[in-house]
Amino acid sequence: MNNKKTNIIFILTDHFRPDAVSADTPNLQNLAAEGVRFTNAYCAAPLCQPSRTSIITGMFPSQTGVCGNQNPPVSNELRDDTFTNRLQRGGYYTALIGKHHFIDRYGIGMDIRQDEEEIKRYGFDSVLQVLDDGENTHNKDDYTAYLEEKGLFDEFIKVFPERAWQCRPHPFGDDDTVDGFIGTNAVKFIEEYSNDKPFYLNVSFVGPHPPFWHPGKLKHDPEKIADPIGAAFTQDDKVMKAHYLDRCSLIDKYIGKITDALNHKGFYDNTLIIFSSDHGENAGDFGIWDKRFCYEQSWGVPLIFAGARTIGERRMCGSRVSKMLVSQLDLYPTILAAAGMEPAAERNRWGRNIFRMLEDEPGSGHSEIHAQLGTVHMMRDGCWKIAYDPEAGGVQYLFNLRSDPNELCNLAGAAVYEKVTARLLERILDHRIRLSQFTQVKEEQRVQAARYI
Repeated sequence: MNNKKTNIIFILTDHFRPDAVSADTPNLQNLAAEGVRFTNAYCAAPLCQPSRTSIITGMFPSQTGVCGNQNPPVSNELRDDTFTNRLQRGGYYTALIGKHHFIDRYGIGMDIRQDEEEIKRYGFDSVLQVLDDGENTHNKDDYTAYLEEKGLFDEFIKVFPERAWQCRPHPFGDDDTVDGFIGTNAVKFIEEYSNDKPFYLNVSFVGPHPPFWHPGKLKHDPEKIADPIGAAFTQDDKVMKAHYLDRCSLIDKYIGKITDALNHKGFYDNTLIIFSSDHGENAGDFGIWDKRFCYEQSWGVPLIFAGARTIGERRMCGSRVSKMLVSQLDLYPTILAAAGMEPAAERNRWGRNIFRMLEDEPGSGHSEIHAQLGTVHMMRDGCWKIAYDPEAGGVQYLFNLRSDPNELCNLAGAAVYEKVTARLLERILDHRIRLSQFTQVKEEQRVQAARYI
């Protein structure tokens, strides 16, 4: 048994739909081939800030209070119980490179580097903060500081309005894009790491979040782009999808550089690598260019485990495809398990240790998966998927994924499926009641009461 603690690298992307892991992302394919690829993985909310907050806290949006973008951050007490804070207290050096979206600032003339100490309170020893392209033309971050140092920032803000949204090429080379900046700094972290502590590194790429621009000539031919599901592509749509896929390939290039650096340093066999995205992207399917929907392309996320061969006494990796239902909320207990730790018992966390579920396959995993976005509650139960929004009049979507895997036939409101609908709604109600042990309001009430005891 290896007593040395496992390093952990969590590679997170933005808008990376599950089927974008393909032959055009060979480094991700290599990770999947030697590790575990989950084909039924889902985020807790198909929107950036609530999803990312749920990942790091292991709790649903209704529990954290972060139910949309431009939301206030979580309470200090919950911030102290992120898995990164737990890792810190357990002896890990923790670092964040890239986008975080734990604090959502919108405006003009802001410098998010001023939030460094606040972000570190989420459990990071070091941070390198990056905004989305577009926000960084009128606000400052570590990437814009890099561009200014190289004398590139003026050109960046000049060409952005005329190029980005029309999906024209990025004006710089790979390394000078925001994702290149993130990937290069991740490689630098690995190459220069000499601390005796095990490390947790969150490499959080901005892409393929729009705008869909990238360096150089298009590698994906717009004329060979497959037709979307439930819609038709215009020529502009084909070009945009080609740019989207090229952006995914660019990120894959830096994932390859990260794994090469791990091998060069001798870290690879003792490092758990997790790849995922905060949510997916419809990318023209159903005529939608966005997330925020219950479709598989936007609620579903890619999830790959690779790297470390042994975690404690459990063998984890080895060329495997898992079809069990998993949620990104499962990452909280799973990452702690990789570090030899357990989640705090006093909080009502729904996620489960994925390593344990892998040991028990087949038939393990969750029997149902839940997600929330604002007032919408989404659930998948076996082949059934439902989206319920009381503010919009009730059940909005009902799909049978076995007979309708492309989700083209919405069965919501069909009389023949009343019993199925009633059963699924009962499961949603039961789930929400069980979660009500800890909500943002109850957290605040508990803290206030404690001050006067």
